[in-house]
Amino acid sequence: MTNDLLQRVLAHPKYQELTRRRGRASLGFFLIMLVVYAGFILTLAFWPEVFAEPIGAGFTMSVGVLSATLVAVSAVIMIAAFVHLSNKRYDPLIEAIVRDVS
Repeated sequence: MTNDLLQRVLAHPKYQELTRRRGRASLGFFLIMLVVYAGFILTLAFWPEVFAEPIGAGFTMSVGVLSATLVAVSAVIMIAAFVHLSNKRYDPLIEAIVRDVS
């Protein structure tokens, strides 16, 4: 019985739509984070002196501290965006699949 249920879920068109949407979103979030984090690391590796500079006249915070904070904040924003996307787009699809297959 479990194998039959699994086959019905896998064959359901909304399940295939769900996997396509999740795959595209995951790839998009991965690429954005790759650019942000790799940019930070590559700058640190090949141009480290820029991180030691203050962000402006009269500020004691360095560009490195600000950049690291922005990398962390961007990760939190992307997590929140994925949760929102999951609640608004993926959960209704999952509910429809469960309703149709059950």
